[in-house]
Amino acid sequence: MPDRHPEIAAQHSQASLQVLVELFPGAEARVRARLSPEVREALEAAVRSDYLPARVDVALAAAIVAELGLPAARRVARAVLHRNFTGSLLGALVSSAKALFGPTPAGVLRWAGRGWSRVCRDCGELHFLGSAEGAVTLRLEALPAELDVPDYLEAVAGGLEGLLDVCGVEGSASVSREPQGVRFELRYHPRPEPGQQP
Repeated sequence: MPDRHPEIAAQHSQASLQVLVELFPGAEARVRARLSPEVREALEAAVRSDYLPARVDVALAAAIVAELGLPAARRVARAVLHRNFTGSLLGALVSSAKALFGPTPAGVLRWAGRGWSRVCRDCGELHFLGSAEGAVTLRLEALPAELDVPDYLEAVAGGLEGLLDVCGVEGSASVSREPQGVRFELRYHPRPEPGQQP
């Protein structure tokens, strides 16, 4: 079996730093200070079309958690994935999935594996397991050990919530371990109309 070299799109990781500036003014410099020189250099030297070693993204998420806490890391990941879902990285895929399967999280996430493979290389396989009313279940299998970090997987779950924003619904995503891999569950409901009680 060939050696795996997990990689993540540079524009995804770099977007985390941009979102930090917007959501948490002043925090970017503190987060950068927590990164090793090697990770900082990789982030700064990469162009948008590059892929970086996945450990760079994991280190960045860990620095955000250490500086701002896990809820903030999930919030950053949510904003980054929202950009991915509406921008050049995944926007066309999301638009196609909406047209084919409907503009709901259950519809769009039928192609979750395709989106995962556009952002990540050799980072495991993300599978759509199914949906029920207001819920979608995904499983990430064959996850490399360097990405199998609880805080990082929580950030991935937070990132999936960016799709809820794209679909105009409210909800949350959770992550849990199971024998076959990592399970993500999104639960959602329609947003209340203006003036309506939630």
